[in-house]
Amino acid sequence: MATNEALPLTAELRLDVQEFYFRYAECLDGGRLQQWPEFFLDACVYRVTTRRALRRGPEEDVVSLNGKTAMRDRIVAIGQSEDFEPHIQRHYIANFRLQAAAGEELRVQANFQVLRTFPERRSEAFVSGYFLDRVAVSGRRLNFREKLCVLDSEVPPESFVYPI
Repeated sequence: MATNEALPLTAELRLDVQEFYFRYAECLDGGRLQQWPEFFLDACVYRVTTRRALRRGPEEDVVSLNGKTAMRDRIVAIGQSEDFEPHIQRHYIANFRLQAAAGEELRVQANFQVLRTFPERRSEAFVSGYFLDRVAVSGRRLNFREKLCVLDSEVPPESFVYPI
């Protein structure tokens, strides 16, 4: 039941949010891309942008996907791509800040860093930045309504294939 009253920011809710983000990272780190859209509502937005582009507007986003169908299409394209080397990614998410929004929604800000390791090479920092997310809350179930990934660098990586 939707309401305009803000959700109380309890310790339990904060832990649920952290666990949700950790499961999200585990899904991506494990290469389970088919499960990635399940972290989102059907009507959702996934964007990757830079700090400068964030000020200019969504038309300058590095990646912009609207809805689960677009996300699934991206997964198919990744599977068909031959332009990248196999590698392992590790997502680190920290410094969570929660803010209650109207109704059953949270605003979540968190920092992220993604490390990338190619076989026979050292690990390297791939991207870092912060999330500005809108998370729908239904009981203890959480889903992204909007995931906005803001890159620290104004120059996005050339081979930007996998989700952050």
